[in-house]
Amino acid sequence: AIDAIFVICPEPEIASAEILRGMESTTFGFSNGSPYKQCHSLRLSRFFFVLGHVALKLLVYTEAISGAVRRANAAKTLAKQIEADKAKAKKKASPLNDSQCDDDSDDDDAIEAELGVAAEAEAETEREVADISDNEIVGRALIGCFVPTLLHVVANKDGRFSSEILMQTSTLALCKLMCISSAFCEKHLPLLFTALARAPSQDTTLRANTVIALGDLAFRFPNAVEPYTPRIYACLRDKSTRVRRHALMVLTHLILNDMVKVKGQVSEIALCLRDDEARIRDMARLLFNELSKR
Repeated sequence: AIDAIFVICPEPEIASAEILRGMESTTFGFSNGSPYKQCHSLRLSRFFFVLGHVALKLLVYTEAISGAVRRANAAKTLAKQIEADKAKAKKKASPLNDSQCDDDSDDDDAIEAELGVAAEAEAETEREVADISDNEIVGRALIGCFVPTLLHVVANKDGRFSSEILMQTSTLALCKLMCISSAFCEKHLPLLFTALARAPSQDTTLRANTVIALGDLAFRFPNAVEPYTPRIYACLRDKSTRVRRHALMVLTHLILNDMVKVKGQVSEIALCLRDDEARIRDMARLLFNELSKR
């Protein structure tokens, strides 16, 4: 439903804000004039899922608008360049005097100045999009109002939240918000790795999903995630076959795309050659085979 809203709605940011406000009232609403003292974990899980998905769609929507503006500006600049080239070719075909040569020089200067203005406008558009991503979506906008609650649930310092689905959806929502803003990602990476380390041994879904999300974060913000690379390698020693397989898939993708450098942790991958799971052994062989071709 959210995907459809961002496709067919002329103002999806307004519609999605109304959805979040409606869910807020049903999740954290009032009863007899006072806030709910308790909130069902499934209802809160659904709210966090929608929150993260809306935030990610807003990022895609913002970048789509930015791309449309860039293409329109590029088409406008190209049309002016073609028109100027045609005019210049027509003038070259006719005899020139000194005054016409001066006019041609002035026209060239005007075209160069116009191209410079267009380049500056494009750079300004890029800065505005970056500001929206870094400060607006997860900061000053409506979504930012729910970030403290989300962080409180993910941290779960007192062990108050025991629902697996709540911890899974809240952690996944945090990962989606971190994909939007580099500053937000860098600030909350310690919390994400803490949640990964504290995840119950039986909750393989939480650990596996977090490892995959870390791969996305490393691809989007490599400089922010790079100091935590050893912790991603540590997931190769997880008791769960699913988590180990996902960790190796993520690391293979990052290494082959030069997003992560193979250093001292290569021994961790080498141990995967003796893993009990055949798919993990095959994937490790494939990785070393690709590395040997370089």
